[in-house]
Amino acid sequence: MDFLNRHVWLKRALMLLAILVATPFAGYLLLFVEVAGLEVAFACLLIMLKPFLTWAQFQMDIIRATFKAIANNFHKHLASRPTVYFSHAAGSAAFFAITGVMFVSVAVWLPLFMVGAQYA
Repeated sequence: MDFLNRHVWLKRALMLLAILVATPFAGYLLLFVEVAGLEVAFACLLIMLKPFLTWAQFQMDIIRATFKAIANNFHKHLASRPTVYFSHAAGSAAFFAITGVMFVSVAVWLPLFMVGAQYA
């Protein structure tokens, strides 16, 4: 903090940069700079940030609670239990093997090609 008190020009440049970044969202800060000065405009910018930060914190709490609820529900779900997952995976693999393209081609088309090759 002592560094910024010794270099007032740097402190003013950082304040001006913060105001210029916030100007697209709050154009009246330029009017504050014109009428009251840079320090007053920066103070108003800091005052304006408090409701936004409160809103952002509230939204982050909602998002965290949502993800916690999703994780909690996933851990309670039957699909997350190993026995249910293993039986489901084994059944899906068996159904895929029986109804997959390779099974149909080997079971149907390969014998037809072999029989057709004998009579050709």
